[in-house]
Amino acid sequence: MATETSRSSLRDAQRAVTEQRIIEALAALIDEEHPLEISMTAVARRAAVSEPTLYRHFPTKRDLFAALAGYQFETVTAGLAPVSADDLADAVGTVFQRSAAMENSIRWALAAPDPERVPRSNVQARLAMLRTALGDGAEEDGEVTQFLLRTILLLTSPITWLYWKDYLGLAPEDAAATAGWAIKTLATPAPERNGP
Repeated sequence: MATETSRSSLRDAQRAVTEQRIIEALAALIDEEHPLEISMTAVARRAAVSEPTLYRHFPTKRDLFAALAGYQFETVTAGLAPVSADDLADAVGTVFQRSAAMENSIRWALAAPDPERVPRSNVQARLAMLRTALGDGAEEDGEVTQFLLRTILLLTSPITWLYWKDYLGLAPEDAAATAGWAIKTLATPAPERNGP
């Protein structure tokens, strides 16, 4: 029995390594050409796996791009567990810095016009993280809470930094300072708010 468990664990570990290699190959190819031009053959070749292996792990291109989106989320949020608005404001700097390190693939995944091509599988995880960071005020299901969550979801997204970079020339740290100020301001009850 222990031998079968060991084999299963080894297979799972090998599967994870292969999937990671395939996803990283896709991200590297996005740095070189337009994502819609990338073929599954090119991904397999770049990852040094056979096409049948690629298709066994990712049966469609949609599955592959969904895995890339999940990988990006895990990469930019690794180790982050904000429990207050201040923690969340600080965490944005890490998210933006990590996003800058893989800008091309993040840019494409976030701006993909067709959510069917790049599903947003991390939405619930992101909302749960925000609810935890914002505390009791985000537990209510009222309209104001929904507006707050939607706004802070946008402020903590790498796409916010990309937009500010493109239009205002902001570095990740400057964009994070702006987003952090907005998060703290929005999360503070109205009578306690101060200007920048």
